[in-house]
Amino acid sequence: MSPATPQQLPLIPGSLAERFDTDRLLTPLRTASFWLAIALPFAHLSLLASGIESPAETQAFLVLLSLNLFALVAGHGYGAE
Repeated sequence: MSPATPQQLPLIPGSLAERFDTDRLLTPLRTASFWLAIALPFAHLSLLASGIESPAETQAFLVLLSLNLFALVAGHGYGAE
C-alpha cells in the first residue's frame, strides 16, 4: 500500500483561514488606517506651529509620528481592489 499524496488527503476544516473571513475583518481596519494616515499630519502641523519646547511635546510628536507611520503601512492596500 502506498502512502497518500497531498492531493488525496481530505481537507481538515478548522484552519484559521477557513474559520474567519479575513477580508471582512481587514477591510475596515485598512480603510480606517488609510484615513488616519491622511488626518494625522494635521495634528503634526498644529504641534509644530506651536513649537516643541518640552519633553512632553517631543514625546507627543514622536508618538504621533509613529502612529502615522503605522497607519501608512496598515492602510497601504486600501482602494487597490
